[in-house]
Amino acid sequence: MALDVGTVRSWAESVLRELEAPEGAVLRVAEGTAPGTGGGVHVTLAYPDGSSVTVDLDDALPDRSALTLLAEQLQDSVIESTGGRPVPPCPVPGHPHPAAPRAANGVLSWRCPLDDDPNARP
Repeated sequence: MALDVGTVRSWAESVLRELEAPEGAVLRVAEGTAPGTGGGVHVTLAYPDGSSVTVDLDDALPDRSALTLLAEQLQDSVIESTGGRPVPPCPVPGHPHPAAPRAANGVLSWRCPLDDDPNARP
């Protein structure tokens, strides 16, 4: 199913609220294609210092994968722009890493990245 610009914009806005994106960052969402892909949606987050990140979401991606990819890429960019502050913080007390995005049924949640590995240590 083709990704809808309105849906992707809603996803991106929700993710950026969770990440507490830096003040002055500008979100742009538009239809487009990436080289070698079909249709899709481009999401760009531009920072006041002139840097930016663009996430290309191909229509071939299932919604769950597209939402997770969008959240991961925006999270990486915001963490970099804040000097490494873990956003959002891991919900497990004492864990110094950021939470990891998980998408299901069009809904994003943020969980401990070690949840899937019961033997992992922070």
